[in-house]
Amino acid sequence: MKVKHGRGRSRSRPKEVTVDSAYDAKEIRDYLKRRGVKANIDVDPRNRRKPKHGRPYRLDKKSYKSMRSAVERFFAWIKAFRRLSIRYERLASKFLVFIQIACIIIYLRVLQ
Repeated sequence: MKVKHGRGRSRSRPKEVTVDSAYDAKEIRDYLKRRGVKANIDVDPRNRRKPKHGRPYRLDKKSYKSMRSAVERFFAWIKAFRRLSIRYERLASKFLVFIQIACIIIYLRVLQ
């Protein structure tokens, strides 16, 4: 997936990924590090583990809070579409089309 960022060629990977604490796994952090992507992952509250050697994991709390807020708002808007929250569609491709239509409707509402 290409990510457009201003002028020039599109990037094929982001500079930073902000995800929930459910994705706090060594394998995921190592994968992102190999790809040159910064991980902004909150430490799993049930685990609260730190690396055995070295410094603790990086977490930009301000960025993490703003991104989490945006994600939660998006899901609140999507849940307004009952068909999507119940998921009547059996095929993932049809479900994706309905998500895209809902996003277009939300975008048009915001523009007004």
